[in-house]
Amino acid sequence: MFWHLLAHWLSFFFPVFYKKIEGRNIHYLHKKGPAIIAMNHPNAFTDPIIISHLTYPLRLKYMARGDAFKPGLVTFLLESMGIVPIYRMRDGGKEGLKKNDESYQRVNALLGKNKKVIVFAEGLCVQERRLRPLKKGVARMVFGAYEFLQNDSLTIIPVGINYNQPDAFRSKVFYNVGEPIPVKDYVELYRENPARAQTKLLTDLSQRMKELITHVDNPVNDVAMLQIETLCMEDRLREKQLKPTLANELTVLKELTHTLNQGEQHHPGIVSEFREKAAEYFHLLKTHRLRDWVIRPGHQSSINTFGITFRLFILFLGAPLYLAAFLLNYPAMFLTHAITSRRIKSVEFYSSVAIGIAMLLFTIQYAIWFILASQIVESVFGPYLVCLFAFLSGWFALFYYPYFKKTRALLYCLIHKDIYAMLRQKREVLVAILNKF
Repeated sequence: MFWHLLAHWLSFFFPVFYKKIEGRNIHYLHKKGPAIIAMNHPNAFTDPIIISHLTYPLRLKYMARGDAFKPGLVTFLLESMGIVPIYRMRDGGKEGLKKNDESYQRVNALLGKNKKVIVFAEGLCVQERRLRPLKKGVARMVFGAYEFLQNDSLTIIPVGINYNQPDAFRSKVFYNVGEPIPVKDYVELYRENPARAQTKLLTDLSQRMKELITHVDNPVNDVAMLQIETLCMEDRLREKQLKPTLANELTVLKELTHTLNQGEQHHPGIVSEFREKAAEYFHLLKTHRLRDWVIRPGHQSSINTFGITFRLFILFLGAPLYLAAFLLNYPAMFLTHAITSRRIKSVEFYSSVAIGIAMLLFTIQYAIWFILASQIVESVFGPYLVCLFAFLSGWFALFYYPYFKKTRALLYCLIHKDIYAMLRQKREVLVAILNKF
């Protein structure tokens, strides 16, 4: 219960940190019967929290690194959330691995109650556009659970988590759930040759999970893949007449990823040329505080005096409300960024910790506004209205600020036509290189 209350309280802040959150085939997770949910793991605590929110009222359990279970209050809180420790050799040595027998027993007990348990099958949290080799312990746990349960309804449900930029503010996240894999299909082979059955299960599971995410073969091309996505996504969606849903974006992205992987295999020189010129182009965009969308041919009609003047007028009208939002909400946001950027060195934990800190700081901040308003405003509804205004103005700011940045970019291109023309030319060269592979 505590874990799901926490997930829903945190979900209140998801729209602030994430631009879009969507899931596909979530109904597979609601099917009756015990299941082990095999997921990739790009974003620390955020990954299980979001899926707990998406699958409500289903109460998912999950396995986490055993070294996080410190004696005392921390262990009590983690266990009350339904989290089961899993130990790796590098975390707890051989003594830690022995504790896994107890963890597997707890998983079996949960599965015996038809619960669903999440296991991060790669065994680590890493922000890469690929699936890492799955841990052998996953297969051992699956067959061990089957032997304990003797239940043919036991399944493995593959899930692929896709972020466009997992460490960035206002990112997008898409949970792609695959069709359940019946464990009974491997039991006959397991009884004949356990090692072969485990290998086959991991091979099949890995293939199924790769189909649910984007998998860039060469790690050198991770940044290039993000750049290709930026350059091509909108045009490809329009060409295919697809709505800009995250499911459709993933379909296009997988096609682009396949093109890049094939290009790396057959035309490595051309891909290398793209990486070099793309790095230069995106560096120039950053230098001039621009984004690729303003250079894209489809938006050149927006760079005109009348259109920009109208946008400036809209910004002028909204400025007072944005200023109020800034004063009422920015202190907590500023402190969240300052604390997280100083304390968190691993990008995999940045988003998760930032959401947790924001949850605490915004709660404190709104409590302060409530107390101050109750001392100033005589009406009993006054403090509530102040907090509601702070909340609604904060939502307004989430849309106002991007509108301001877009207006600034358009105005910059209108004034600096030579820079705009230079960037358009470099973009055309990039697109031409992409067409070669």
